[in-house]
Amino acid sequence: MASEIHQSLLRKREVLRITGWSNSTLYNRMSDGTFKRPVPIGPRLVAWPANEVYAYVESCIAARDALGGVQ
Repeated sequence: MASEIHQSLLRKREVLRITGWSNSTLYNRMSDGTFKRPVPIGPRLVAWPANEVYAYVESCIAARDALGGVQ
C-alpha cells in the first residue's frame, strides 16, 4: 500500500492535556455528544483516535475565528 495512513491512539491523560479539560468536563462533553467516545483497545483500556482529538481542537479554533477572534 503506497498511501498507508498511520493512526495513533491517545489515552485519557493525553486527551486532557491537549484539550485543557478536567476529567469531569471530558465525560460531560462525551455525555452531551459534543466529543466522541473512546475506542476500546483492551479488556479495560480505551483510547481516542488522535485525529479526532486534534480535529475537535481545530474546530474550536475555527469557531473562534469565525466570530472574529479574541479581542
